[in-house]
Amino acid sequence: MNTVKARWVVTIGIMVVLAGNLCEANSYGLASPPRRATQANPAPPAENVPPISDNEACQRMKTLLPLADKTLDDSGQRFVKITGTRLSSAGYILSLGKRPEAPTAYTEIRNLTYSTGHIMGISNNAVVFDIPDHRSALIFPKSDENSPFPLYVALRHFVDAARVGRHLDCTGNNVVVIDDLDTFAQETAAWRAMATKPAISDEVTKRQLLAEDAIQERDLGAAVAYYKAGVAIDPTWAKGWYNAALISAESKNFSDAAFDMKHYLILLPDAPDAAAVKERLLLWEAKAEGVGK
Repeated sequence: MNTVKARWVVTIGIMVVLAGNLCEANSYGLASPPRRATQANPAPPAENVPPISDNEACQRMKTLLPLADKTLDDSGQRFVKITGTRLSSAGYILSLGKRPEAPTAYTEIRNLTYSTGHIMGISNNAVVFDIPDHRSALIFPKSDENSPFPLYVALRHFVDAARVGRHLDCTGNNVVVIDDLDTFAQETAAWRAMATKPAISDEVTKRQLLAEDAIQERDLGAAVAYYKAGVAIDPTWAKGWYNAALISAESKNFSDAAFDMKHYLILLPDAPDAAAVKERLLLWEAKAEGVGK
């Protein structure tokens, strides 16, 4: 009997260890089912992410993306060695040894977050996200704790820009901004045709109040982030585009300022200040292009 009891104790002990490992893997959403995820370091809200410029976002992608050494396969359950990386006009492409290359478009990325914990029971640092059909990740060596969050911020910059029709091409020496303003104009045509415009939602009002408070505190970076978060919620919030443009210009980020003000003019082409705004927009574009230098 003692021998039987001893065997049961050993068996139960093994089952507990296996169950613990499975729970640990599940806590990162990378054991079946792959889409049920709780990350060790949940991503901060959009308004709490430090804003960066297009150039800085591109520079981070160029320098940090090649440092990732593993990703997840199409099942979201197994590691795959990354043998090379390159940027594309719409996102990035991973070389995976003898496997086919894996392109990812910024428009495909959802639920973006980062982790400095365990993935499938192995300690890793990673940027984790959903793409169509499965969960994916850019996984860094265990010793590299400094790259996941900066890369996460850069990826979020690209994803947020793509969501409002602004695509950044970093494949050359300079950032090429492809503004899908025609699509934006089409998608907001029904709103412009309304005789009485609907009031902004409470969620947008919260971002407005937070932006105004940040301006009082002279934190322009936070203020523009709050306005950008507001127009991501409601792209027809003309005041959000306008104020984001003014703050970006004040911070000498003239490319972003011109981009945001174009959206304001699309939404309110007959605004009383439209002529003055157009002149200011042209000035910002000239400064962004370095005209006269």
